[in-house]
Amino acid sequence: MEKEKLRQLAINRLQKIANNGERQVQVELILANFFKSKAWKESASIGVTMATQFEFPTSPLIQCAFAAGKKIAVPKSLPKGEMVFHWINHKTDFYTTKFGVEEPMIEDTATSDELDLLVVPGLVFNRAGYRIGFGGGYYDRFLADYKGRTCSFVFAEQLMEEWQTEEFDQPVQQLFLS
Repeated sequence: MEKEKLRQLAINRLQKIANNGERQVQVELILANFFKSKAWKESASIGVTMATQFEFPTSPLIQCAFAAGKKIAVPKSLPKGEMVFHWINHKTDFYTTKFGVEEPMIEDTATSDELDLLVVPGLVFNRAGYRIGFGGGYYDRFLADYKGRTCSFVFAEQLMEEWQTEEFDQPVQQLFLS
């Protein structure tokens, strides 16, 4: 199946489960496994996106990171498919982009080598760690030069094996599944 059809299928699946109890069970299970992991325990700084309503909710991770004294950086998208992370704190103000993504208003750049862990979003994943995002290539470009640890939080509805990766696709190292 081509990527655009898979994207739409995944969005429809995610929107369908967005407000049901099963989704919350999956969120709690995935986060419990993550908070027990080496990825969490060994990371002092984490790059993570502010999730949209139907994506895996990242607010609990961000709040736990602050409580644990970890640093959090959130990306801003730039022209030409580039992405830059910025350090945030519990007082950071955000604005909503035309794509519905919250980005920080502050300009406190976090370089890729300052991020111990990157939580990579996506719509579709396979068990090898390859993902299909929203189609802008922002994360694939960022991951091409990123040397730290990567992971993704994946709902059961997002796992699909029947698609071809492309040469520019970058896998994540660890999937936290429900």
